[in-house]
Amino acid sequence: MENWVDFVDKKLLLRPNLARIMVDVIPQIHELHAKHPSAPGNLKHDGTPVTSLDLALSVLLENMTKERFPGVIAYSEENFSEWNFPLMAIDPIDGTKEYIQNRPEWAVSVGLLENDQFDGQGWIYNPLTKELFSSDQQTFQHVNKSQYYGEVSHSEWNNGFYEDFQSSKFVLTPKGSIAYKLGRLSGGKIDFVVSLAPKNIWDIAAGTLLCHQSGMKFYSEGKEVTEVKQYYRPPLIWCHEALSSELLNLFS
Repeated sequence: MENWVDFVDKKLLLRPNLARIMVDVIPQIHELHAKHPSAPGNLKHDGTPVTSLDLALSVLLENMTKERFPGVIAYSEENFSEWNFPLMAIDPIDGTKEYIQNRPEWAVSVGLLENDQFDGQGWIYNPLTKELFSSDQQTFQHVNKSQYYGEVSHSEWNNGFYEDFQSSKFVLTPKGSIAYKLGRLSGGKIDFVVSLAPKNIWDIAAGTLLCHQSGMKFYSEGKEVTEVKQYYRPPLIWCHEALSSELLNLFS
């Protein structure tokens, strides 16, 4: 039997390119958003909001997975059951609160996870700003600077999670959805992302894949994350390894 690593690599090479397939899906995302430019949300059983656009986008992306990625499990925030790999982790609207509030800081997040080791392809798109982050983008390397800029969630910021944070080297700014922040990080627009709230895999799959592509690492509860799980506990930090020890100390 051929070497397992070689087999996995061949599977990755043979898998359709997510970014190129999603080019055809972007107009459909905009069509659905035009039908639902803003909307009040209902509450799910866990207390989080859901809107008609969440559900419509979920159906669109689940169907895309079935049609273009046969054998890949569609695991959407709005419709999930089976947990196995390969898996398409879908967040139809990451940042539903931002969408409801007409704040242009939400994103559609799709992460193709080939296995439980964060191998795969990521795709994040903000329909309002038309910012796109994908595995086809240019990678960015760590640069030594006197100050580093990171982003945290509006809700955590407003709830006072960072009131005691003090650093002349690391500067925090509130921003919308975690997927959008991770896309911005992978695109070289910021230097790190922190969350002091737990996250599900659909929230962070695409962004973590894109960050890994740029040489950044993901940390949960003070340890580097290498295994794909359904849920991660805070503090959660994404950054280049050169910044990890200082950031882990600041948020431990």
